[in-house]
Amino acid sequence: MSADVTREERRLILHVGGPKCGSSALQAALSATPELSAKTGSDLDYVGARPSGKRWTLQRGSALQKAAQRLVHGYVSWPNLGRQDDPAPVFAALDRVWRGAKRGAATPVLSNEGWIGQADSFAEHLPHWFDPDKGAPIEVLGFARPPIDWLNSAYWQWGVWSGRSFQGWLENVVLPYRLGSSFARWKALPNTRLRLHLSGDVLKAFSQTYDVTLPPAPSRNTALPPAMVGFLMRNRRFRPTPHDSATEFIFQRWCKVENAPRLWAIMPRHLPLIQTAVKAEVETLFGLLPQEEGRAIRQANPRWGRPAAYGDQIRGGRSRLDDTEELAQLYMALCRGVRAAAQAAGQRPPQLQPPLATRSAVHAWDVPVSVALDHLIALDTGLRRRRWLSRPFRG
Repeated sequence: MSADVTREERRLILHVGGPKCGSSALQAALSATPELSAKTGSDLDYVGARPSGKRWTLQRGSALQKAAQRLVHGYVSWPNLGRQDDPAPVFAALDRVWRGAKRGAATPVLSNEGWIGQADSFAEHLPHWFDPDKGAPIEVLGFARPPIDWLNSAYWQWGVWSGRSFQGWLENVVLPYRLGSSFARWKALPNTRLRLHLSGDVLKAFSQTYDVTLPPAPSRNTALPPAMVGFLMRNRRFRPTPHDSATEFIFQRWCKVENAPRLWAIMPRHLPLIQTAVKAEVETLFGLLPQEEGRAIRQANPRWGRPAAYGDQIRGGRSRLDDTEELAQLYMALCRGVRAAAQAAGQRPPQLQPPLATRSAVHAWDVPVSVALDHLIALDTGLRRRRWLSRPFRG
């Protein structure tokens, strides 16, 4: 733990993102162990919230753990304020945590990756948080990834579901990579201390910063195999909107496709547009770090500044989403996942269709994949609905 953080100073840790920068992994690990003991300084208390009528109810400790086990994504976090018709009840709940925090007690940790762009909204609704005379500093925790990695991941998370190509998506949205300016706005707020990490290992960075031990978390909200994305695009009932990712979390909980190629969308012709668009944002990010730390990160990870570091990835072009051999691997992984979920539920595995020949048409493969996925969703949903479940099931 850094020497400048003491038990007396710390009152609140606000993890604000960014999106696609390891937030799901961190939230899953904190949900699994919401009460963390540090060797020095203050212990940590991960606090979540759930809607209850017109209010938001706080969640802590074992109640938070059990709530996470029942949620499809497997973790608890706070709501994204930008999606609230009326954010006032959320701010009221946040303020209850702030007012209930005591010096010398465990430090509350609050998290939502969508908060990265909402510094001004926090300042407007919670002005006393940012008054040095009314409380200890708010510690703002942030993570960022190199822009090419981030844009590629963001496209497959959101942009592809619009039907646009990568370039079409990039040209039709306000610059999506605004991590530098967003973190700078948080740092500019009075009474805040920004702790920004660009190294890439979110769980390690959190553990080292706060001198705690986080458990390794199962993959959450990571890139899908290309064949799965292609299937979901052809069968939109499983993924009707860019934000309906429940099927993906269920698939990732139970299924693993060995040696699946990485999803990739960025080609050489996209680089000039990307480099022009994100140059100022990257420089702003590094300007928020001590100069020596920033120099060490650039040296350790050339992806922060040199597209050549991506080599064949960029030259290889966009991933194929209709490779039938990859569909065969996907189907076998689903069959294994269904068997594992049935075993966890204490049920006999359903009878699934034998694999087709790899030369079979893509749409022919969609039939058995759909059946297996329907079974997996039903089994997973049933397991999460068992309110008496005392410990997490593992897929």
